[in-house]
Amino acid sequence: MCISEAFSFLLLIWIVSVAVVNSISPFLPNTPGREWKRVGYLDMTDPTQQCPDSWQTITSPRTSCGKKSIAYCDSLKIPTSGVSYQTVCGRFRGYQIGTPDAFRMSNQNVKASIEIYYVDGVTVTYGSPGSRHHVYTYAAGINELNNYPSTCPCTGAGAPPPLLVGSDYYCESGNVGPDWNHTEFYYSDVLWDRQQCRGNESTCCNASYLPWFCKRFPTPISEDLEVRICTDQDLDDENVAIESFELYIQVNPTSMASIDTYAIIGITISISFVVFFSLGVLVAICIGCMAIRRSKVTTGEKPPVYDVIETDQKQMASLALETNFSYDIVTNKEAAEQPYYI
Repeated sequence: MCISEAFSFLLLIWIVSVAVVNSISPFLPNTPGREWKRVGYLDMTDPTQQCPDSWQTITSPRTSCGKKSIAYCDSLKIPTSGVSYQTVCGRFRGYQIGTPDAFRMSNQNVKASIEIYYVDGVTVTYGSPGSRHHVYTYAAGINELNNYPSTCPCTGAGAPPPLLVGSDYYCESGNVGPDWNHTEFYYSDVLWDRQQCRGNESTCCNASYLPWFCKRFPTPISEDLEVRICTDQDLDDENVAIESFELYIQVNPTSMASIDTYAIIGITISISFVVFFSLGVLVAICIGCMAIRRSKVTTGEKPPVYDVIETDQKQMASLALETNFSYDIVTNKEAAEQPYYI
């Protein structure tokens, strides 16, 4: 019985060990989801969320966040907690208000600059003011049908993005055209969702990765991200509203060294506890088995030696009757107490 009970207990140990490993696996290096961290999130379709103080809250016809100052851009800082990362991914959903001009500079006296202005839309950068670096740009064109410099570059007529942007942008218009209204909120066609790309804009949504973007840098960085809503004309002429966005960074393994250390310590303690606890219980089971067997002897149950003595007694008694020899039959208990030789 002791062997079968020990086997059952070892099976229990295995089940407990699997449960322990599963419980701590999210903290182990290289486990799925381990290296990604969401650093920015906004969803204005959720009534419990609010626009940042630096942005204007728009309640109708769609709850969203827009630019509210007369400056070129209104900024939102996205902290990254100083961790090292090399890849940024995200997506945005927004709306066109009025007549944004994508990459066309309405004020020809202003030179395109990442520090001042270069697009009607949303910019994602990292670094502090004065040392910003481009990550990705979401541009909003004036409409989908006309061949104007204010449309998206993919129409063939829209102004191209500046060199600092390169190919890291997504441009779309919410106005099917051909006309436009300087104060209209174009809510029937969401911006940057890879839907309803029509007319001259039909090629703007061809990239398979859209509506997401991912940007990988040649070297690791640890600076905060920044999201800015930008336009270069008055708010009663043009604006861009953000309904939702998500931003993720892929954390480098070196940034998780302290977490890995704690994970290893936790694993060591957990396994040690399971091993010592298991050994203790196994010893207790074996001691219990031995005690049960001893109790069977003291409570009158015959051990194997009694069977041998009883058989010998019957054979000797039979032989004595045949040869008229005298033979005293002793009890099992008395025989067991006397020396017995084979």
